Amino acid sequence: MRTFVMTREQVARKIRWSFVMWLVGIANVGAMLPQLIRILQTKNTDGLSIEMFIIYFFIQVAFSLDGYFKRNMVLMICVGLTAVVNAVVISMVLYLRHFAG
Repeated sequence: MRTFVMTREQVARKIRWSFVMWLVGIANVGAMLPQLIRILQTKNTDGLSIEMFIIYFFIQVAFSLDGYFKRNMVLMICVGLTAVVNAVVISMVLYLRHFAG
């Protein structure tokens, strides 16, 4: 009886894991866009926790830097872009709550 065991690297190649991760990474960036669009359209920030967005921003920056240090382009670029979108959300919330008329 012959058994065939694939290594994790072989499985990753077989299922095109790097492509899957790029798709998931782009989805991660896109996940924040509806919130940003809603803020821009309505100028309403009621119910949003700015603290949660700030904490999430620092987590995203840390993971993006981890991608940089480990030479993981997907992690660095996708999570870095998500941090940028999150920074815009934070900026808009702060502007609308404290500076907009």
